[in-house]
Formats: sequence, C-alpha cells, structure tokens
Amino acid sequence: MFARIRTRLAVLYAGLFTLALGLVAIALYAVIATTSERQVRDELVASSTVFDRLLELRTRELANAAGLLSRDYGFRAAVATGDPGTALSALDNLKARLGLRSSFIVGMDGQVTGVADPRLRADAAALWTALDAGRTSGIVRFGGMPAHVVAAPILAPNLVGWVVFVNGLDPAQMHRLEQLSAIPINARVLLRGHGGAWTSGEQSADDGAIASFVDARMGDGAPARLDEQGGTAIALARPLQGMNDGESAALLIRYPLAEALAPYLPLQLAMALTGLIGLILVVFGSWRLSLTLTKPISALEQAAQRMEEGEAAEVKVETRDEIGRLAQSFNRMAAGIAERERRITQLAFNDSLTGLPNRAFFRQHLDLELKQVERRGGSGLALLCVDLDNFKSVNDTLGHPIGDELLRAVGARLGASVGGAMLARLGGDEFTIILSRRDAHEAAGAIAARLIAALADPFDVAGHELTAGASVGIAMAPGDGADADTLMKHADLALYQAKSEGGGTYRFFEDEMNARAQSRHRLEGDLRRALAGGEFELYFQPLFDLETNRIGSFEALIRWNHPTRGLVSPDEFIPLAEETGLIVPIGAWVIQEACRQAVRWPDHIRVAVNVSSVQFRRPGLANVLVQALAASGLDPKRLEVEITESIFLESSEALIAVLHSLRNMGIRIALDDFGTGYSSLSYLQSFPFDKIKIDRSFIQQMLTRAGSTAIVHAITDLARALGMETTAEGVESSEQLAELRLHGCSSVQGYLFSRPVDAAGVFEMLAAAHPQRDVA
Repeated sequence: MFARIRTRLAVLYAGLFTLALGLVAIALYAVIATTSERQVRDELVASSTVFDRLLELRTRELANAAGLLSRDYGFRAAVATGDPGTALSALDNLKARLGLRSSFIVGMDGQVTGVADPRLRADAAALWTALDAGRTSGIVRFGGMPAHVVAAPILAPNLVGWVVFVNGLDPAQMHRLEQLSAIPINARVLLRGHGGAWTSGEQSADDGAIASFVDARMGDGAPARLDEQGGTAIALARPLQGMNDGESAALLIRYPLAEALAPYLPLQLAMALTGLIGLILVVFGSWRLSLTLTKPISALEQAAQRMEEGEAAEVKVETRDEIGRLAQSFNRMAAGIAERERRITQLAFNDSLTGLPNRAFFRQHLDLELKQVERRGGSGLALLCVDLDNFKSVNDTLGHPIGDELLRAVGARLGASVGGAMLARLGGDEFTIILSRRDAHEAAGAIAARLIAALADPFDVAGHELTAGASVGIAMAPGDGADADTLMKHADLALYQAKSEGGGTYRFFEDEMNARAQSRHRLEGDLRRALAGGEFELYFQPLFDLETNRIGSFEALIRWNHPTRGLVSPDEFIPLAEETGLIVPIGAWVIQEACRQAVRWPDHIRVAVNVSSVQFRRPGLANVLVQALAASGLDPKRLEVEITESIFLESSEALIAVLHSLRNMGIRIALDDFGTGYSSLSYLQSFPFDKIKIDRSFIQQMLTRAGSTAIVHAITDLARALGMETTAEGVESSEQLAELRLHGCSSVQGYLFSRPVDAAGVFEMLAAAHPQRDVA
C-alpha cells in the first residue's frame, strides 16, 4: 500500500507511538481516579472520627459545666425559690463563656425559663419528655436547625428541673469541622422525625438524593458514591445520638469527585500536548531518517574499531543530514573521550572546584611525609585542619553557586597565606595543610593565626560582602600520631575543640581532647540505649497560681538514671541529644509520659512539657501530641507546650503555622526563658501565646537591681495588655513572691514552693495541699 520506505516508517512509528501514548493515558487516568477516590474516602473516615471526638469532648465539657452550675448552692436556691434573675444571670455568663447558642432551665412542670423566642421556647419545652426519661445529651432540632444539647438535673435537694445547654450545629459551626480536614469537605448534621425525611434546616435540590443515601448507607458507615445534580460526590453517613423520642440524627460528609480530580487536569492536558508534539516529531524524524541509511555507516564502523584499539579516529563529514550530524557527533565524542582521559588523570589528584590537591593526593603526600619523619627519627611535621565557620549559612541563604565562588576565593587566599606548605581541599568547606620543617610547631601556630586573620577579612562574591571565618585544629607527628589516620583524627579533635569555643581560633591537639571525645562517644551510645532500657524518668515542679492560691500546673522535667554513672544532668545529655537527633524520640517519650501521668491529676491542673527546636524542625510533632493525647485521654486544654525564643531564628513562618495548628487542637503554648534570647515584640504580635515565662535571672536580681525589677514589671504589663499569663521562674524567697504579687504576676515557680518531685511526690503534694492555703 505504501511504496516508499519513508512513508512506511512514518506510519509505523506514528501508529506505535499513538498506541503507546493511548495506553499510558488510559492507565494514568485509571490510577488518578482510583487514587483520588481512595484518598477522599480515607479523609472522610478520618474527618468523621474527628467529629465524633470533638462532639465527645464538647459533650464532656458542657456536662461538666452544667453539673457544676446545677450543684451551685446559690443557683439551686434561686431555681427552687423562683428567683429567675439570679439563675438567668448565671446562665448568661456560662452561655457567653462557653460560646453556646442558648442556655435555659426546664422545670418539672415543663415550663422553660431563659428563652424569649416563642419558636425556640416550644422546642425547649419539647425536651421535657427526654429529660424526664433520663436522657441528658443528644442531637435535637432547635429553631429549625440541628443542635447539640447537654443537660444536668437540679437537685434542691429533690429534682426541681434541669439546666440545659444548647450548642449550635448550623453551617457556621460545621465549617469548623471542614477546616480540620486536608480536603475541602462539606459536612452537615441531618435530622428526621416520625416518618419524615432527613433535613438539615437548609433547602437544596439534592435533599431527596441525600435522604436516600443516608437511609441506605448509614448502617455500614463506609464512604460511597452519591449522585447529585452537580455531579457525583464521595459521601459518608454516620448515625448520631438523638435525644427526643422518634427523632434520628446523622452526620453527612461529602466531597465532589470532580474536585478531587481537578488538580490532575493540568497533568492530563500537558500529557496530551506532549503526545501531540511527540507524534509530530516521530513522523518528521522517521521521514528524515529514511533519506540516507547506508553510505557513511561503514566509515563509522571502521572509525569505531580504530577508537576501540586506542588509535585516533575521525570520520570525514560529507553531508549535513542525520548521518552527517551523526558523523560530527562521533568526531566530538572521540575528541571528548581523549580530553576526558586527560582530565581524569588530572582530577584523580586535583579538586575540580578550587584546583587544589584533593583528598587522594593529600593522603598520598601525607603518607610520604610520615615515612620521611620516621626515617629521620624525629619530629618536624604538622597537620592543620581548617574548617570555615560561616559557610553553611552562606550556602543556605545565597545558594550553592555563591558558596562555590566563596570556596574558590578562600582557596586562593589560603594559598597565599601558607607559604611553601602543601594545601589541599578534602571536600565541602574543609581544607588541610601539611607543614614539614624543623620548627613545625612554632610555624604551625603562626600560619594558623595568619590564615584565620586572612579569612576574617570580608570577601566580595557576586556583589555580596561575605565573611567566612575559620577554625583550625593542629596535630603534630609523630607525637600526636605516627600514621595518617591517627594524625587526621587528632587534628579533627583539635578542630572540634576550636569550634566548640566559638570558632575563629586554633587549637593544638591534647590528650584530654581524645578522652573527652571517647567520653562523649560513650555517652551517646548510652543515650541511644537509655530510652529502650527505661532509664529516663519524669520529675515535676509545681507552678503556683497566685490568683487562686493553689497549684495550677506542673512542669515535666526529664531525669536520666544511668546504671553506672548515676543521675546524669540534663545540661549534659540534652545538648548531645539535640546534636544527634535523639531528642526527637526522647521528646516524644516525654510528651507521652507527661500526658499519661497528668490524666490522673485533678482536672484543673495542667502539665507543661519543653519542646526543642530540633523537634519543631522535624515533621510529625503534631502527630506525636495527638497520639499522646488520644492514648492518655488527657484534655488538650490541660497540655502546655513550652518553647524558647531561639527557635524563631529558623523558618519563623513554618514555626508559626505549627504553633497555630497546636492552638487549634486546644493545646496551650508558653514562651519559656523570656528575655534571655533573641527577644522581639514581632513574634509576640504574630502569635498569641497563652503564657510568658520570665527567666530566673531577672527574678534572682529583682530585689538587688532596679533594672531587673523594671524589666519584670514591664513584662507583666506587656503580657497583661496582650491577654497573656505570666510565670516567674526561680522564686526562692518570700520577698520575691511579695514583689511578684505586687507586679500582678499570674503564677510562680521555684524552690520556695518545691523542688522537682517524682510522680509519686506529685500525689503527696496534692494531698498535702488540700484544702489549699495561701502560701504568701
């Protein structure tokens, strides 16, 4: 049918390409649709579980509040004596504080007190039957909209009525649930009376389809497809506890399938466009390919054979078509291979970025110099390890190209500073210098000081004025090591010591450095085993509430009971845990154990845990908190997370987002050691902390330095203006306590009240403090 080879090739390649592209498109669409629907189903199940948990927590909160009010002597007396003014005042106060839609009293005769609207009054009176039957919580229709009702009996001493709290479940309230989901779901609560249809108080064209779906799917609680006028949605229906006789309630969560697939539409369009372009290129390429196939092929084969044998090979280019370009590519490839062989020889011993000798050449040269020292039977060899102090910040802020330019400039400046010594770059920002001379010890110190001073001067790199700075570690052979590995290890230890002292200096190796490194290594190994071995224990220090004159919370403090070293100070192992990343599992254990202990305390007492900046930089902190709260059953409002000001130096926007997510869960956030770090009023404005903890340094000097007193007073005034609590740390005397009361501090913590105690000591302290007395 197609007589010409060009036509046959074009049709064949185009057909195969179209078939393959079509199969890929079908498979991609199937995978996208299946994955999207599965993700939506999982999210719907998770959202319904969150709603159940939120409803349970809200029921418990309102039941506790209603119970407290119904047991209040003044309130009971007001209800029993028919004093509505006093009773309604208490109801209005709780209504505003708890964010309720309505609060009222239902008497034994069914009379309603506290509802003026006739329609709402009728709905309130309709609750009498359920209340009389002993049902004190559930979902009802109130004012035509679904509502969550919690009630408590009023005994004076006999039952005289019920106090009822109504929490709205209207669209505005349900929008809060929708915001907790990772996808924009639509949630509503539906009600159905005797023989009636499911309604939510809002009319829509899909009410019939929704009612049928709820009737069919509410029993199994699994997500399924819901056909609506606007398209197909994935929906889930779960039953809720109704309160009135003959009235059923259900939660409906749905998400349109079209919205789930919408993010993938650009991908599908891009694939279609790519396929069209590819088809055009295939037709064109196959057409051109058939023009010439045989003439230069033998020449290319012969040239390849010569190149394989190691001879120089070049093909004469006679055409400008595909074969001609292939010949040109072959010639460039042959030239490139020859050039690469030359460069490989060079790169084997030279750093490609700075042109300095590399690690391989350095190691070879160091081995030769050590053999010379051994042959001479004396000293005279110094190894200097140089590491830049600020290179990481340059790379992180300005990018690797600027960092590479800075390394080139540093290499050139170092080369001018070391004289005849051998300078090499080992990698990254690490350089080494081999100094072989009789006065190597004195010369090494002088060279180190000279190059530190040289690198302290700014560099002008691509319009940026950069300061690298450097630290130097020096090891001498053979005293500090007769072989290359030992000498390099000891020079690295000296470098580590120089950097630990703040950088910008040099240090010679000392035997104590090796001992410290070994001790640190052993401590790190013990720390890795400590968590699995159950060697950690939480102690708790009380925080005394100055307004209520009682213990308001405890701060959880970790202790390490080492099997051989005894009690290891947190100041010794916490920095090591942060440096090695072990603070993440240790911090998770602290959170879980603190929640497990705190759930056994009285409901008004919170627990505070310190969270490291390392934990904030790692993903999953919110999940750790959620799991700890879920496993312990602790109310999120009783958990307080303490952070320090230093974490605001890193990725403040991401940090603020994490803090807001924790606040949305109900967890309190406290700013610890306020005033000692990088204090800034900007982050006090960007995030509403629940509490500011004033550092102990200000408290200890408060009675001796007027400046400290002024600072404490300013902090308490600032916190009060921002609606935040204040806690003074390190209170050790009654005079300090009196001064803090005078300044309006919210709570205090310190040895005046108690040192940290173990879990058993907490219960002893709480038992001894009941009834509470004023410690002032």
